[in-house]
Amino acid sequence: MGLLDKASDTSNKTPVATAKPKAVAVAKAKPVKAVKAAKPVKAAKPVKAARAAKAARPAKDRRPILNNTGLPEGYEIATKNARFLAWLMNFVWNFGVLSAALFVSIAGSTPTLPAVAALLMIITNVFVIPIMTGRTLGNFISRTRYITANESKPNPVHGLLVNSVGLMGLTGFGLVVFFMGRLFDDGGKLLPVSLVFLIIGLVLVVVRIIDGRFKSNSDQSQGLYDMLFGAFLVKYVPQEGEELSGIAARLNRMGNYGDSFTQRREKASEKKALKVAKAVTKVTEDADSSDKAAKEESKDKSKDESKDESKDSDKTE
Repeated sequence: MGLLDKASDTSNKTPVATAKPKAVAVAKAKPVKAVKAAKPVKAAKPVKAARAAKAARPAKDRRPILNNTGLPEGYEIATKNARFLAWLMNFVWNFGVLSAALFVSIAGSTPTLPAVAALLMIITNVFVIPIMTGRTLGNFISRTRYITANESKPNPVHGLLVNSVGLMGLTGFGLVVFFMGRLFDDGGKLLPVSLVFLIIGLVLVVVRIIDGRFKSNSDQSQGLYDMLFGAFLVKYVPQEGEELSGIAARLNRMGNYGDSFTQRREKASEKKALKVAKAVTKVTEDADSSDKAAKEESKDKSKDESKDESKDSDKTE
């Protein structure tokens, strides 16, 4: 029995495995490479004398083709009264005699002399005077002028387009009315010449409408051609060293009539504004008084209702 007990004791004992410590591999530090020395910067080449002299010259101010940077300092946009006066003067001068010539032709006589006179007046106000002075008769009488952002005169093409806007619109309307019923011949065939003139008339009318929309939607009342050429219609301010002589001086004296006209229109507009303000205050006062009366009536009704309720409560008690 002793031998059996010893055998069972030895079988129950299990050998415990001893953990052997593993060697940890330590990474060897790589030798740091030596930093390369910075290359010496090459010395700048000396600038040639010709280039240096050219760079020293002041740059010339180039006149921009489209100048929409804004109104220059020291100028004010022309008022509505001044714009209306300029338009009225140009319209009367350009189309007054022309309308008389058309009336004479409708009456049945030949308007040769009135037509020639009207043509000369239009050429004078649209081409001759703006090229000489940069202003039209309407600009002189309203004391206005067109300038760009660099305080110079706009391109002469701008003056021709702006001063002929009304003429082109009227011409386009006439072409549309005249050729609208002449598109086809007696056989029903389309006439190409009539179609071309009709399209030209429509284009002129559309351009006139677009110009008006530009003016109404612009903060500085710039039309289509004003936007394209960067021009502003401002109050006339004589520039330094500017001296008017001859025809320009005589035309400039016409501004006195324009001043009296604008003063009368401003007084009339002020009177209208005062009338409108008085009417508005009267309406507001009437509304306030009616509101007060309604409030007082509601208070009285509430008092009467409270009295009736108190009486009813006393009776029930």
